[in-house]
Amino acid sequence: MARQALYRKWRSQTFAELIGQEHITQTLQNAIETNRIAHAYLFTGPRGTGKTSTARILAKAVNCTGEGVKPCNTCPTCLAVTEARLMDLIEIDAASNTSVDDIRDLRDKVGFRPSEAKTKFYIIDEVHMLSKSAFNALLKTLEEPPEHVIFVLATTEPEKIPATITSRCQRFDFRRIKVEDIAARLRFILDQEDLRADDAALTFIARQGGGSMRDAISLMDQLTAYGQETITLELVHSVLGAADVAATKEFVDHLLAEDIAAGLDKINQVINDGVDPRQFTLETLEYLRGLLLLKHGQSELLLNLPDDMLKMMREQIANVSAAALLQATRRFNQAIKDFKSSASEALIPQLPLELAFIESIVGEAQPAPAAKMIATSAPATYTTAPQSPPAAAPKPVATQPAPAAPRPAPSAPQALVDAPAKIEGNGKVTFSIVQSVWRDILTAVKKRNPMAEALLRSGGLLGVQDNQVRISFPSQLLKERADKVKPKIIEALDSVLGVSVGVDFVVGAKNAPPPSPTPASETQTKSPDNASQKDDELIKTALEMGGQIKE
Repeated sequence: MARQALYRKWRSQTFAELIGQEHITQTLQNAIETNRIAHAYLFTGPRGTGKTSTARILAKAVNCTGEGVKPCNTCPTCLAVTEARLMDLIEIDAASNTSVDDIRDLRDKVGFRPSEAKTKFYIIDEVHMLSKSAFNALLKTLEEPPEHVIFVLATTEPEKIPATITSRCQRFDFRRIKVEDIAARLRFILDQEDLRADDAALTFIARQGGGSMRDAISLMDQLTAYGQETITLELVHSVLGAADVAATKEFVDHLLAEDIAAGLDKINQVINDGVDPRQFTLETLEYLRGLLLLKHGQSELLLNLPDDMLKMMREQIANVSAAALLQATRRFNQAIKDFKSSASEALIPQLPLELAFIESIVGEAQPAPAAKMIATSAPATYTTAPQSPPAAAPKPVATQPAPAAPRPAPSAPQALVDAPAKIEGNGKVTFSIVQSVWRDILTAVKKRNPMAEALLRSGGLLGVQDNQVRISFPSQLLKERADKVKPKIIEALDSVLGVSVGVDFVVGAKNAPPPSPTPASETQTKSPDNASQKDDELIKTALEMGGQIKE
C-alpha cells in the first residue's frame, strides 16, 4: 500500500479525536441523540482546525448502522466514509466549481434518493469561492432541501458569504487549536509511528502551525523524512531557516539598547547563517509581544514559555518603557506585512527587517526641523506695498518703498506660499519647496518602488543646493541600497517638482538646510536682524515682485 501523509493517516475519525473543538462536537452529538439534526450547517474557521473532518464524522454518525450517537467505524457505511468511497457523500471543491452551471447540476441531482446510506451528504468546501449567481442558484435548494439531504458548507472566509445563505444554516465557528493541544497530538502520533522528538522541538513545531493541526503535522512529517534519529530543536531551526532563542534575544538587546550598528551587524550575521529574514522577523515579533505582555503584567501562563526564558525576559524589560516596546512591536508587525507585499524584491530580502529595526529606534523619518522653521516664519516676514503691515510686527527699521511701477496683483505672493511646489521660470528648486511637498514625493516614490519609499522614510531630508536634493541615511548599508533605487527616486522627484533635479545621498549628516548664497548685486540694505530672512528664497522672490519687508 502506498504511503500516506501523516495528516491524512491520522485524520480524526470520531468526535472524541477532534482536538480543541469541544463546543462543536458536544452540540452535534446532542443533536444526533435528540434527532434535531439541521438540514444545513456552516462550518467556519482557520485552515487545519477540523472543519472537513467534522463534516465527515457527522456523515458517519448520521448514517451509522450501529447503536449510539458515536460512529462505530466498523459498519460498511462508516468504513466507506473513512475510505472515501461512499457514493452518498459528495464533496465539492467550490474553488474549482464556481459557476452557476455547477450548482444547477448539483440542484438537479439533489432530488435523487441515496443509494447506500440513509442520508445523502453534500460537503461544499471553500464555499465563499462560489460566484454570486451560483449562490443565488443554491439559495432555494438550501432553504428547502429534500428530507434525505444534508448540506455542510465549509469556509475560511465567512464574511464573503451572502447573509441570505448564512441565515439558512446553523453556523459553527472553529477555533485555533492551543499550542499544548497540538504538541500533545504530535507526541501521540510519534509514539504510534515509533519516532522520537524533543519536547522543545514539538513545542516549536506546534507554534509554527499557527493553530492549525494539519500544518503542524505536515511540518513534523517533513522533519521525520530528514533521516535523523531524533527530531531536535536544532534540526527544526536548520530545516525551517529559523534562528535560535539566543540570537533573537541578542538582537532584541541591541534594539532596546538603541545600538543601530550592532543590530544591523546581527541581522547580516543571521542571514549569512542561512536564517530566513521573514522567519527571523516573525520570531522577533513574537519575542517583542512576550516582552510587551510581561511589561503590562500579563499572566506568564499565557506565553507558555520555559521558566528560564521567562526569567531572561523579565530582566530585559526592567529598564525599558512600555511605549518603546509598543513602538517596536508595531514596526515589526508592519514589517511582516511589508514582506508579503514585496515578494518580488529579491534584491534586498532583509530590507523590511532592517527598516523595522532602525525605525523602532529613531522613528519614521520626518522633514528637518529647520524646514519647519522656514515654512512657518517666511510668510510672516513680507507683504506687498498695497497691503497693511502685519498685526504683530517687530520694531520698524526705515526702508524706502520701491518706485512706482506696474506691480503684480497683491495675491501673487500669497499664491507662492499656498503652493510652494510651484517652480518659477528660472527652474530653481528650494529647500522650502521640497520640504513642503515631501509627503507627495514619498507617495510618488512608493508607486514606483515601495522599498525605495521605505528607504527614504529611514533617512532624513538635509536640504537643496543648485537643484541637488541631499538626503542623509543613518548607515552606509542603507545608503548603498538607496543608490540602487536612485533612478526611481529621481523620477518621482522630477514628477512632483516639475523640473529635473539631482539626488545626493550621504551618511550620518545632521539635518540642516544647505547654504543659499545671495549674489552681491541682489543684496539690499538690511539690518543684522533681518539678514537671515532675506537669504530665504521665498523672501527674495517676493522682493523681486515688488514686495517689501515690514519691520
